[in-house]
Amino acid sequence: MTRRRTDEVGVLAEIFSSFQGEGPLVGNRQVFVRTAGCNLSCSYCDSPKFRCEVEFCEVLSPQASAPLQRADNPVTTSWAMEEILGLWARGTHSVSITGGEPLCQPDFALSLATGCAAEGLPVYFETNGYSASRFRRLIPWIDFAAVDIKLQSHRSCPPDRWSRLFENEISCIDGATRSGVATIAKTVILDATTSEEIEQLCDRLEGLDATLVLQPVSGDKRPGPEKLIQLHQAASEHRGDVVIIPQAHKMMGVL
Repeated sequence: MTRRRTDEVGVLAEIFSSFQGEGPLVGNRQVFVRTAGCNLSCSYCDSPKFRCEVEFCEVLSPQASAPLQRADNPVTTSWAMEEILGLWARGTHSVSITGGEPLCQPDFALSLATGCAAEGLPVYFETNGYSASRFRRLIPWIDFAAVDIKLQSHRSCPPDRWSRLFENEISCIDGATRSGVATIAKTVILDATTSEEIEQLCDRLEGLDATLVLQPVSGDKRPGPEKLIQLHQAASEHRGDVVIIPQAHKMMGVL
């Protein structure tokens, strides 16, 4: 499938090279493209400064003490692609389009994905999955999808909107798996997370070829070993592909 590359504009926070710190691809080197702006307000958010739009996009390098580049927002896809290609190096696995929330800028996210595909760069797309219709447009251009499922206890949105959010997330996972995209269904687990929440999630994931990642939150809400065993057991009663993976990039001390 081919698509003419378009030069959209959007708001980015950072472009940098590092290692994937979450999920089954942990440890793989990626070029990260972080959009700014998010429609949710998760209680455990570890990057609250990117919930809103930012003035500049910074291009960062682990080897440099200062940004390599700084551009006023909004930036163009062509500018972003130049920076992505400049950071791409031997051993890089893919380009991670993350946030913030990329689906808040659907045309720009699509332009980034198609731009990477045109250069032969695999795309890892990370999203909270709040809009299945927006996500569906990107499916042909992404190779890996990581959908961050919000449990009701995460307080990501007002209670009366949670069911719709959850259904959209499940729909994103369904669309990705049916299209052959390697799909990760990730949910953050807190000390307060219940087995019932995990069982409900597993019921909705039944029949979908996605790896379920239970990611312990960092900080004072972190679940203890007994809770990890309890929740893993609850999930494993329903499906076989369940793993617990913490945020490894924080252990490595990298972005």
